[in-house]
Parts: sequence; C-alpha cells; structure tokens
Amino acid sequence: MIKKIVSLTLAWMFLISSISGVMLFISPPGRVAHWADWSFLGFTKTQWDHLHTVTTLLMIITVVLHLYYNWKPFTSYMKDSITKALSATKELIISIIFTTIIALGAIFELVPFNLIIETGDYISEDWEVTYGSPPYNHAELDTLKAFCKKLNINYETSKSTLEKRNIIFEESSSLLSIAEDNKISPQKIFEIITFKTPKKNSKPKEGSGMGKKTLSQVCEIRGLNLSKVLIKLRKNGIEAGETDKFKTIAQRYNISPMKLLEIIEER
Repeated sequence: MIKKIVSLTLAWMFLISSISGVMLFISPPGRVAHWADWSFLGFTKTQWDHLHTVTTLLMIITVVLHLYYNWKPFTSYMKDSITKALSATKELIISIIFTTIIALGAIFELVPFNLIIETGDYISEDWEVTYGSPPYNHAELDTLKAFCKKLNINYETSKSTLEKRNIIFEESSSLLSIAEDNKISPQKIFEIITFKTPKKNSKPKEGSGMGKKTLSQVCEIRGLNLSKVLIKLRKNGIEAGETDKFKTIAQRYNISPMKLLEIIEER
C-alpha cells in the first residue's frame, strides 16, 4: 500500500512541478509581476514560485522513498543497464556527447537552444509592454513616504488622495502591503497619487531590465516610433535591427543601454 502511495505521489508531484515550471517560464519578470499584481489561474508569481519550490523538493524526497521501497528491483535494473551500457560503447559515447551538447548549448545559449531561452525572455518581457514597470526596482517594498520621497511626490497630498479613495493604510506599511490590504496593485496606488497611468515614457533606472528587450519592445514600452528610431540611430552611426537586443546593440558600439536610450529619446 505504501509503495503505491509513494508512486502516485511522485507522479502528482512531477505533474504539479512541471506545470508550475512552465508558468514561471512564461510569467513576467518579478519587478513587473509584483508591481502590477499579476496572477494566472488565481495564483500570483510568488505563489507559483513557492508551489514549484515545494513540489520539487517533495518530489526529490518522494524519489528517495520510491528508491527505498523498490531498492532490489532498482539495483537489479541498474546492474543490467550498466552491463548493457558498457557493452554498447558506441551508444554510451553518443549519449554522453548528446547530453554534453545540450548542457553546453543551454549554458552558452548556442543555436538552437538559444531559441528556447529567447522565446521565454520574449514572452516574459512582453508582459512589461502590457503592464508597464515600476519607477525603480522593488518600489513596492518601500513605504508610501519613502516611495514619494524617491520620486519627489508630495507625501501629504498623496496620503490625502488615498484616504479620499477609502484606501486605508499605516505609515509603516509597504506599498505592497497597502495594495494587498485594499485588494489593488502597487501600480494602481501609483496611478492614484500621480493622477495618470504611467505605462510608457517613465524614466527607467539601471537594472530595469531594458537591456534584455529587443529594440522593438523598447520602442513599444517607451511609446516611440520604431522607423524613426532606426533612422535616428543610423544618423548617430549605429546600425541595428528591430529584433536586436538592446544590450547587444549598446555593447556593439561600446556604450551603455542607458546612453543608447538617451540617443533614441533625444528630441
């Protein structure tokens, strides 16, 4: 009975871990997910992350138990497999080479493995076009007072504005806690106190993830015309394609992504 329970539990843990892994693969970057209160199937990115971590660890434990209860069949199978593998030298070498190629391909982002990585990055980063990004990293973890100070927003006015909207909070609470308590997102609080929707044209800071995006994505996020940007870049002696990564373009011409952004936004 215990052996069957362990086997079935292992199967369920594998299924849940696989699903949560896919969700994390396509989910927005943390800064966007937390800022916009992103969720899928009712679970936030943090909850998907916790689910994946716990089920993966439990799966490892269940594998150990599975081996314990099936030790004799397992050792017998391994002996047969090793014997066959050693006698099939050609097949063994091919399998080792194949596995090594996959590992190195993933580590160094070689073709065609880079396509998988780039697809994940594209899906993940594309969420930022939809939701926008915070004015600085981990902005949701600051108190309202600290948040306003960093952005030169009048704190007393912001506090009064939120109170008029029946948004209750304590001064020691983080923006994220205030949002959770009032069932809104940190981004919504920002919109309320600034009286606008800051999806595009907000000044990004270092570490905002802009470098990972393609030129086309950056233009969409910043509200820029791609054709005009390409012309502007050529005038500045910079050749780039719409699918080129922003960071790659900057490195090619020995400038920083922020400097490149200044060039394309220069009026």
